[in-house]
Amino acid sequence: MFNLIHPKLVTLAETEGYTEIVDFLEDYAQGGVVPAICMAPDCDHTADLEPDQRAGFCEACGRPSMKSGLVIAGMI
Repeated sequence: MFNLIHPKLVTLAETEGYTEIVDFLEDYAQGGVVPAICMAPDCDHTADLEPDQRAGFCEACGRPSMKSGLVIAGMI
């Protein structure tokens, strides 16, 4: 099931310059590296990580809380 309204996904897409979540997902669906965002409530750090990343290290807050936009959306 896709989740195209998750607040962190919206923030990630906007940070990457997209106004539409679908456009963001279409552009990165086949990529080897995709934008990811920290899922911690008080951190919105972004980085390019693996498409299936679920617990990457956040360089801003130090937590293993980075998640790929594709994972957040439920595509992976």
